[in-house]
Formats: sequence, structure tokens, C-alpha cells
Amino acid sequence: MMSFILFGLIYINNQNVNAFNNDGIRFIASLDPFKIVSQDRDYDLDSHGLVFLSIDPSMGELSYEVFLEGMSYLDGDDVEIIQIHLGTSGENGPTVLSLCNEKKGKGHCREGPGLSVAGVLEENDLKGPLKGSSFSELIRLIGSGESYVYVQSRAHPDGEIRGQIHYY
Repeated sequence: MMSFILFGLIYINNQNVNAFNNDGIRFIASLDPFKIVSQDRDYDLDSHGLVFLSIDPSMGELSYEVFLEGMSYLDGDDVEIIQIHLGTSGENGPTVLSLCNEKKGKGHCREGPGLSVAGVLEENDLKGPLKGSSFSELIRLIGSGESYVYVQSRAHPDGEIRGQIHYY
């Protein structure tokens, strides 16, 4: 897993990616199956990932880039949902942003042996308890440890990997 994290950090530092070319506030989430809150945990999973977020409150934009490994469309373990939820570690909470959702046709999640998804969202994309609010409220919740990234695959509909969001 450490090599994957290093790869992700090197990749981000060497790319000209919109998500990290602004003066926004940066966040990171390290994802693994041990953080999923579910009755049916499968600890034999080797999936893991990194999510980089950059929020520019003055522009009302959130840029993101997601790197996942160990989940393969070819093996039937394709990613269906990548979302930001509210909740502390060990607690499930409501969805506030969708980074991709194959079930609703929003964003393309399915790729080959690895997955990389990137994009930009606006404040009007906030939903659930943050609908109609600003990214400043999301930043406050991230700072207090009340947000996480959740990844669901076809093989694990209760969630495959997850990680709390922290300042980067």
C-alpha cells in the first residue's frame, strides 16, 4: 500500500491537473476496506485508494482526483459509486457530493485494472444536508473530522473502501 501512496503522490506532483493548479484548500483521503462500517466486512480485499480534493471557496469549486487499485472491471469488481459523505470514523452518514455514480449515469467509474477519476464540482452539486449551502460548510465539517470518501463496487454494495478526509 505504501508504494501505491507514493505512486499517487509522485503522479500528482508530476501532472498538470486542474485539481491541483489553484490556490484552493487541499485535502486527502486514504481509502481501505478496514474503514467500511458494515455487517459483512470482507477483510480479504486488497483494494485501496487515494483521493485528492482542492476546494476554492472564492470560485465555489471543488476539484478532485481519485486513484484506486485492486478493483477491476475485468474481474466483475467494478466501481459503481464514489461519494463524499458526512460522518466521523466508524459512523455512516448521508451523501453530500457524488464524484461518480454509475447507477445514476453521473460520471464514468468503470475502468481497467486500476482507476483514475478526476473532475470539478460546484456548490450547486452539494446535496443532502448541505444542499443549498457553500463549500465553506463542507470545509468546516472536514476540519472537524466529519466527512469521508466512500467507494462502492458491484461486488460490495455495502461499500468496498472508505477513508476520512483530512487537510493535505
